[in-house]
Amino acid sequence: MKKAQILIAFDDGIADHADAATCLSIRGLFGCFGLVTSKIDHVGFLTIDVLSYMRKLGHFICNHSAEHKWLGQGPDKPGLAKCPRQEVTDDYLAGKAWLDSHGFHGDYLFLPFGTANVDGDLHIAELLKHFKWIRLTMGAPLPPEHGLWTPAGGKRLYPSNYNGPLIGLTEVADVRRPNGIKDAVDNAIGVRGLAVVLYHTVCHVVGETQMITWERFLSDIDYIDDKVKRGLLESVTPVALMTEKRTERTA
Repeated sequence: MKKAQILIAFDDGIADHADAATCLSIRGLFGCFGLVTSKIDHVGFLTIDVLSYMRKLGHFICNHSAEHKWLGQGPDKPGLAKCPRQEVTDDYLAGKAWLDSHGFHGDYLFLPFGTANVDGDLHIAELLKHFKWIRLTMGAPLPPEHGLWTPAGGKRLYPSNYNGPLIGLTEVADVRRPNGIKDAVDNAIGVRGLAVVLYHTVCHVVGETQMITWERFLSDIDYIDDKVKRGLLESVTPVALMTEKRTERTA
């Protein structure tokens, strides 16, 4: 019987994610960290030395673009200029080049601003020529041809061992949904599926909806850890999912 699975993702590469990675490692869990590569080694962001250590711990380091450029779709982003499609694509490719040059997973992309930062199916098809795997957002369900999925709360739970090149978020940590991550875990266990959860800023003082306190984060992680220890849930990375599925197909 297949276990439910969880992919624990983090966006932006902020310095506090190093402590989040340590919290996960202590419990034998894996994190997937999407980097804005132009910020690496800058104040408030992860350093290359810390990233190398996180990789040794088994965490997955991947692409969230070079400069977090915005295509201009969706609500206005104060302080950000709209960029043409090619400039946004080049931003993703610049992130890929930096990560690949440092031995990380540049060909696994966490889209900045999610699905709003791709310009339709043709743009996705273009990106899939360069990227093995793309994480979208929770906005619009994927067409059936991209793989089966089960709606949960208007979002998505994928079948266990799902290996499609496109995937969406099941839940984003948000102060307005204090039980959101735990509910996603319970839903995944209920159908033995895969949940994809996301954290942005984990900090001591919360000022925005997706800035989560350490207490809240640790409560979520301990909940996940308990389910893993009870044999109900498995912590996974994107490359592990893709590799596992390919192995099954060739066995």
